[in-house]
Amino acid sequence: MSRVLQACRPKGETMPSHKTSGATKRVLRARKKVDYAGIEKKYDKLSFISKKKPKTRVVNINVALGRALAAPPLTSWPFSGMHQDVTYHGDLSNAPGWNMRTGDEIFLPFAWLNLGGQAVWQGLEQEVAGLRADNLARAHFNQIATDMRALVANTRITECVGEAAAAIYVLEHDPRFKMIWGYHIHAGTGIDQIWQRPNSNGGSDFLIVEAKGPGAAVNSSAFVPPGYSQMKEGWVANHLYSMNNNQHAAGQSIVNALGLQFMNAYPNYAGASKSYYGVAPTSRHKQSASRVYGTVVEAQWLSDGRLGHNHSAWVQYFT
Repeated sequence: MSRVLQACRPKGETMPSHKTSGATKRVLRARKKVDYAGIEKKYDKLSFISKKKPKTRVVNINVALGRALAAPPLTSWPFSGMHQDVTYHGDLSNAPGWNMRTGDEIFLPFAWLNLGGQAVWQGLEQEVAGLRADNLARAHFNQIATDMRALVANTRITECVGEAAAAIYVLEHDPRFKMIWGYHIHAGTGIDQIWQRPNSNGGSDFLIVEAKGPGAAVNSSAFVPPGYSQMKEGWVANHLYSMNNNQHAAGQSIVNALGLQFMNAYPNYAGASKSYYGVAPTSRHKQSASRVYGTVVEAQWLSDGRLGHNHSAWVQYFT
């Protein structure tokens, strides 16, 4: 093959070597960097590049808040079979009666609750028996409704839905319970809700509630002392110690009613700066007529449109 090519070349011209000089390589690299799209000229019909600019495709993106993961399952609102205690509001900017409680209503706003709706912000109004008799529970639900409109993070909206479901559970379970610690008071990690009712012993029953949104679970950590995972007795004692020291009335009520005394059970645990407090051997809680219970409540949307719940078995602390 090389002989044929050599024979076809002009006399005196030899075949190029496979080796390319440094100057040639620089020229080739320079050619590769040419911006052909920026060259202003008319290209012939055999060119692979057109002088015409491509048409710009305009895509309209709705920048409103997305539909929260904790919102009810997708459906068309209102739907046939929706519970009589639930009212759907299709546009919260024009919804007579929205957020105006006249009885036992709670208000749960969602962005894009109904994807086919005409407004971004829609909401559900749900009747919760016994709410009107509990001032702190009303404030609890009011703060939830406010934050669900203001918060962007899905985790925070899930937290709000969980807090609402947990309070619904307690109000439905026993109307004698009154909220003494709720979402409108606390901030950050710690005890979510505390409820109080009189008991037959002449003391009080306190119910500590951990609220979880749909699909959420109790936190478990390997970096805390034994018995100090969320909702364990050590965890409850440590938070009551903190609430009592910070003069939070709800925590002080439990400490005083049971006569709880604390000690530093795990000073500077694992070499860290944080210490964990527990009940001291001198505590007088076993002689008290009051009791402390705990439960975990997870939000669950019912098929009839109501916000429902699942709850764990009650655990009694400080026995």
